[in-house]
Amino acid sequence: METFEHITKSRFFNAWNLYLEKNSSFAELVFEYLWLYRTEKAVKDFLNHSEFPAWLLLRFIYFGYGKQFLIGKFDSSDYFGNLNDLLVSETSLKVLSLSEEMDKDPTLKIHLLANLDPKTWEIYFEMLDENSMSMKALVSIFANLKENEIRKILLNSPTLYMYLRTMILSTSRAHISEQETETTDSLKVILESVFIWEKLAGEIQGSCDLKREKTLPPRKRDNTRMEKILREVKKTPFDQREDVIFYLEKTGIIVDNWEKSLLLSSLRNYARFGSYY
Repeated sequence: METFEHITKSRFFNAWNLYLEKNSSFAELVFEYLWLYRTEKAVKDFLNHSEFPAWLLLRFIYFGYGKQFLIGKFDSSDYFGNLNDLLVSETSLKVLSLSEEMDKDPTLKIHLLANLDPKTWEIYFEMLDENSMSMKALVSIFANLKENEIRKILLNSPTLYMYLRTMILSTSRAHISEQETETTDSLKVILESVFIWEKLAGEIQGSCDLKREKTLPPRKRDNTRMEKILREVKKTPFDQREDVIFYLEKTGIIVDNWEKSLLLSSLRNYARFGSYY
């Protein structure tokens, strides 16, 4: 770990990157090491360094993809979704700047978009304008994904959901083609299914003092809040419940990991035994 800490602080960082570009065999060895220790802070700092080039990041992402693929029982959406734990928003934006490569891989592109925060979203929109790309280009990448994949991505990225919903609702049907209309209509249905949870979060935020709740020990918190969340989430299909809980956690109405774990455990018990406990 000390090696990568030294490199990221060194004035030779660019020379290191150049050597990786010219020596593929050495790059493979470095990627192997980075992959093994990808959860370590030093490795994350290395990958998210401002001078670590986007093309090298993309090579590392596909290196990890290959490693996971060889293991078997591999879901590409899960792999790309887990990148959000490894890359910060600014780094995801850096990879998205490789527009030609991103157009070839809409699944990766969507997951990188899902990792953008409000600040980097604004920068990304500026990139679209600078490259004379309409918002239709952003919407069109969803055409290559299945409904359940899109819903999962949006539930795991409230920021992406917010921007996409705003974009879809403000787009005039007169300015889009028949094929784009079909994609937009499908997205509207999915967005409405997520809006249910946005509305629930708003209701709870308006009726509960969540800042105070967070300071209280669990036994002294308002049980009606948790009961309301359970009551509503159990109405959804089982394979969507964990993603819904993640979305609600992001909105702040699930105030800590203890509540999140309790809700997930209760929902699993309900699915298996018909009762929460």
